[in-house]
Formats: sequence, C-alpha cells, structure tokens
Amino acid sequence: MKKHFLSSLLLLGCGFSVYAVQEGSPIPGCPAVLPGNSEKLNFDAYTGKVLLVDFWATWCPPCKKSMPFLNGLRNEYLKKDFEVVAINVDENTEEALRFLKAHPVDYITAFDPTGECPRVFEVQAMPSSYLVDRQGKVRMVHLGYRDEDQEGIRKQVDALLGE
Repeated sequence: MKKHFLSSLLLLGCGFSVYAVQEGSPIPGCPAVLPGNSEKLNFDAYTGKVLLVDFWATWCPPCKKSMPFLNGLRNEYLKKDFEVVAINVDENTEEALRFLKAHPVDYITAFDPTGECPRVFEVQAMPSSYLVDRQGKVRMVHLGYRDEDQEGIRKQVDALLGE
C-alpha cells in the first residue's frame, strides 16, 4: 500500500513539474488570432526582441491584476526591444474585447477561444507567463501573479535585455 502511495505521489509530482514549454525550449506556435482580422499570431515576428507571452482570461482576478504591471513594464522597456503579447483564452472573445475597451493596454492581445494555445503550452495556472529571449527560447515560466512577483520578473527582463 505504501509503495503504491509513494509511486502515485511521485507520478503526480512529475506531472506537475513537466511542462510542454520548459525553460530552454523554443517557443511553440499557436493559432491565436489577432484582433480585427483573421491573421494568426506569429512569434517569429518577435525574433531579436525579448518577449513576454502572458495567458489570461476575464474570469481570472490575478490576470486582471497583472495587466497594469505588464503594461507599465512593456512601456518602460519598449525602446530596448521588449514586447508583451497577451493571449486571451475566454470562450467569448466579445466579452474579452469589451473588457479591454474598458481597461485598455498598450500591448498586443491575441484571442484563442478554442483553448488550443493553452493545450500547446500545457498551461498549468492562470495567468501563466513565458519570458522569451531574442533567439526565441523560453527562459522563464512564471505561474500565477502576485504583486510580490514584479521584482523577480523585472530582474529576469533586465537580464535578458543585457545579453
């Protein structure tokens, strides 16, 4: 019995520690659509920039709380080749658009109402952020958001911009 419990615990722990997108892996493509047309998000367009990809939804309070920080970070580092791209995963894109109209941000938001992008990334929490270097490799995976996270995220961005 104890052997089965420990095996199950080990497997459960492994399941939560393994992401499809890990630090050091290339950022995968996903079929999120840009607003106003049917053009798909293309991460290759950001090669040469440091990129923060953020998954969010209107039903997620920490997601909404992170948006002013991400917007300020984006604007602070914009001239240093840094960009934020958000991927909204609400099933109702119109609801997300209404939210963004009431709470505008300066960064690009793409929409994935089918949930394909979170499946590709194997998103484990909302919000989930992926910091990507200039060569398109994921260098940090950050789950959730608290105000206390800001300093650590900023340090990671600074480090990548300094490379």
